[in-house]
Amino acid sequence: MSTIAVGVDLSPESEAAARWAVASARAGDRLVLVHGFAAATGLTPLAEFEFEFDVVSTRDSALVHVGRLAESLRASRPELDVTTLVEHDFPIPLLTRLSREVDLLVVGHHRLGVIERLTTGSISSALSARSQCPVVTVPHGHLAASGPVVAAIDAAAPSDLALSTAFEYARAMHGSVAVVCAIPDAATPAQIEAVYARGEALLVPWRARFPECEVTLQLVNGDPSRAVTDAVPQASLLVFTRPRAGATLTTWAGSVARAAQHHTRCPIAIVDHSPVH
Repeated sequence: MSTIAVGVDLSPESEAAARWAVASARAGDRLVLVHGFAAATGLTPLAEFEFEFDVVSTRDSALVHVGRLAESLRASRPELDVTTLVEHDFPIPLLTRLSREVDLLVVGHHRLGVIERLTTGSISSALSARSQCPVVTVPHGHLAASGPVVAAIDAAAPSDLALSTAFEYARAMHGSVAVVCAIPDAATPAQIEAVYARGEALLVPWRARFPECEVTLQLVNGDPSRAVTDAVPQASLLVFTRPRAGATLTTWAGSVARAAQHHTRCPIAIVDHSPVH
């Protein structure tokens, strides 16, 4: 049994995130709908309380909204344990703390405005960089729920956790896996052949472990974030790794995973680079 925390507010993106989590959960999993509310200067307070902030009334309204969403989700998957958590706190610190206690965080990825193009301040980006567990960001209106799962891998230093996440999700959803490796534009035929051979060798144990999953390997060049997302345009999930241990939020802001969040319409899973033990 896994515990999945979903950050929710009044946005269509957060509802899309909650419904993605329910559709992806296994029977017996626990789903916690989490809402953090704070003063109007906060990151994402409930919109109707932006100018007059009263803790009690805001909490009561949040409980009603989150409770209604929970009831709707229970009706769609009665075998799941769906609970709610509403706290007087900002969403990022609240969800970051919870990431130490849950198996997965799911949040909506809001479309970018001018400010977010220039900053690293969005909730999805901040959590993807700071979370102690894998994070899935879900855009509103994603369409390819039945497409292949794409794992973006560095063939020279692959992440077992990224591959495990991709294969486990594909198996649960009865889907396929597309492993994508980036190569330099100036790679020679010999270098391309070597990368492909490393990728194929890497996938041997995974094909044996998940024989029910069809697996393909693709090499892409050009801008990595766009190349990976363009390689499989109908992906149901993209799996990326965070920058290596010790990387800063500034490093995250320029990473392939963050860049991909800005121009893809499918959910993205961000996992640690550390291997599975």
